[in-house]
Amino acid sequence: MSSAQTTTYQQVLCFALAGESYGIPILKVREIQGQAPITRIPRAPDYMPGVINLRGAIVPIVELRKRFNLGAIQDGMRPVIVIVEVMSRTLGMRVDAVSDVLDLDEDQIKPAPDWGAEGTVGKEYIAGLATVPNAEGGDSMLILLDLDQLLSLGDIKELEQAGG
Repeated sequence: MSSAQTTTYQQVLCFALAGESYGIPILKVREIQGQAPITRIPRAPDYMPGVINLRGAIVPIVELRKRFNLGAIQDGMRPVIVIVEVMSRTLGMRVDAVSDVLDLDEDQIKPAPDWGAEGTVGKEYIAGLATVPNAEGGDSMLILLDLDQLLSLGDIKELEQAGG
């Protein structure tokens, strides 16, 4: 008697940030925008440079480099904005570049390691790690983000109040 084995896949949108590869669930992605004019919101946290007008909707933007303390964008880079749904709210994430969409087998996804100390390297944002083939024929690590942990409810409420 043979049992049918089913493999569960998760589709992720891959993007680059400070030379590393990150992934987010494709079902959370609404669209990808080229650089749009950002309106600064007074008293917003430094990792929230402001808001954009997306076809009449005001969308707060999170600068992931600043949120993860990865340094400033290098001169000549043209970041993009990935529009996502986080906790039933629309949010833009500014990233260095978007690369592709991958199907990850659930067996490829490993939990983030325990670094021991609380608050280390923003581990609360990491949903898992996956090893994926790279262009050089080797393997690369893909950091999978937990978008629901990206902002606290307090952060979102603060942005909504600042944006009117």
